[in-house]
Amino acid sequence: MRRALQRHEISGRRLRARLTAACVGLLALAASGCAATAGAGVGTTSQTPVSGGVVTYALPANAVPNYIFPFTSSQYFTQVNDNNLQLLLYRPLYLYGNGGLPYLNTKLSVANPPIYHGQVVTITLKHYRWSNGEAVNSGDVLFWMHMMQANIKDWGAFVAGGIPDDVENVRAVSSTEIQMTIKGQYSRTWFTDNELSQITPMPKAWDRTAAGQSDCTDNANDCVAVFSYLNSQAATPTSWVGSSLWKVVDGPWRLTGYSAQGELTFRLNSNYSGPLPLNHISEFQEVPFTSEEAEYNVLQAGGTAPLDVGYLPTVDAPVPPPGSAVGQNPVSGYHLQALYEWGLNYMPYNFYPQDAQSAVFRQLYFRRALQLLMNQAAIIEGPLHGYGKVSTGLVGDYPVTKYLSPTGRKGDPFPYNPIQALHLLVTHGWQVNPAAISTCHFPGSGSGECGQGIRSGTPLTVKIIYATGSAWVESALLQLKSNASDVGINITLTPVTFDALLGTVFGGCGTATTYKSCPWQIADWGQGWSYVPDYLPTGDELFQSGAASNVGHFANPRNDELIARTVQTSSLQAIWTWEDYAAQQLPVVLQPLAPSALVESIGTLRIGPQSPTLNITPEDWYYVK
Repeated sequence: MRRALQRHEISGRRLRARLTAACVGLLALAASGCAATAGAGVGTTSQTPVSGGVVTYALPANAVPNYIFPFTSSQYFTQVNDNNLQLLLYRPLYLYGNGGLPYLNTKLSVANPPIYHGQVVTITLKHYRWSNGEAVNSGDVLFWMHMMQANIKDWGAFVAGGIPDDVENVRAVSSTEIQMTIKGQYSRTWFTDNELSQITPMPKAWDRTAAGQSDCTDNANDCVAVFSYLNSQAATPTSWVGSSLWKVVDGPWRLTGYSAQGELTFRLNSNYSGPLPLNHISEFQEVPFTSEEAEYNVLQAGGTAPLDVGYLPTVDAPVPPPGSAVGQNPVSGYHLQALYEWGLNYMPYNFYPQDAQSAVFRQLYFRRALQLLMNQAAIIEGPLHGYGKVSTGLVGDYPVTKYLSPTGRKGDPFPYNPIQALHLLVTHGWQVNPAAISTCHFPGSGSGECGQGIRSGTPLTVKIIYATGSAWVESALLQLKSNASDVGINITLTPVTFDALLGTVFGGCGTATTYKSCPWQIADWGQGWSYVPDYLPTGDELFQSGAASNVGHFANPRNDELIARTVQTSSLQAIWTWEDYAAQQLPVVLQPLAPSALVESIGTLRIGPQSPTLNITPEDWYYVK
């Protein structure tokens, strides 16, 4: 987890990126590997691999890369900029996504795994070179670190107290070795997966301003002016191809074309130092679309210039038969695969004291009752057409990783059960009025009473605001509203734009001295949170008291204590213990994890296993004949 720049800025960007993936069918594919992933459609009989060829690839609807500089400023911190542009050209120090799991990919990382001795971490670079012939060296890492130190609030992934704040000093030991001294007690796994994962070496050719060469590499005082210059150059797509800045790459691709319509063309970087399979494509074209329907029309049309990789809109998705990941592919000659991002899906409660229903939300029995009314299985079978994964807790359920506890692997701890929900309300002092509104009949904090702060006659009314644009989300909420009405919980649904939702959620509810009524009680932007690019799901950014991305202000001392252990020790048991505790506390309403995309790839193309990190590595793709 990560990304929470001073209150809502980063959380908003992180949530925005996550929502985009769900609502427009974000296409993001394959980490390394050559074997075809199982899916529906054409057969997977082995054929002879060939080198060369062009792949046309559908961009998400209404989403085109618009920022090329990997030190991405806040307003451009999106998945399409990262996965569909920057990562192809500039490789991070540590790349994640390995064999379909969100783990460190040591093969494709620019550096060897870090070595820790006490508070000192040593990073040794592999022998990568920039396309201009210069070696990727320790100065390129210092360039990034100094840029962070000088422009921290412009880094789209900044978290107060995180990198670079948790680094005492950083120095180059040699041209290929860097050492950092860490402040505080952190586990080695956490620091690697959630801090070092943010670093992308930057070439000396970028260390300049409009006036000429600068020295941000060795002098952080120069970095404000350097960032200002690079930032101004990064957001003008029509200038990218001819720019002397952006043609210096260490990734497997170089950008060779950008059309007025937003089509991007990449050709293989002949000076790429990283691993390449014997057979691979030579050109990669990203094609923009105004809607999913427009993309699907082109995909189905085929012809002499078909889309090689596209996506199937959920509304057109065939229901998978029992035991299958996908249904019968409606697009002839293509493989169909479901892609799920490494993350979790939820709706936060507003626990802020000035929220009129916060006293109700603070009652664990109520949160459990509402969760029992969220019929995740029915949502998957209905609005999601059989696609989706049940959310069992606060660590991602899919793909199944070592982070998911043995208890979490057993399945949903709160499956749909309206009778149990009714029992919880009745035994806690509520006069239940099915199809009307239940009210508190026995106020107080004793056994059989409604709970502290809930007055006699308090109605069970809940206001949920949700972001428009996702049909399945609206259907799921209508189903929850209907289920809740059976026990007298009256839910009011208010659709708003995504930006309006963020403005409402982060607008605040006043202070202890300045009254301001809370404008929201539960919020749903459709897809919750992405663990990318903080890959270790430790809970500190989302559910720790006072965390900037803890938008509902959930606070629980025991929860904080267990989260601290997940950050301070590399023990999986620490994550499991917190996970199992938090799953029972339900600080949020859990929803099914929807697929990020239903990916279609032409039958003669092998794209390898998909990555839940949404990184794409088309240099590993190849055609067969």
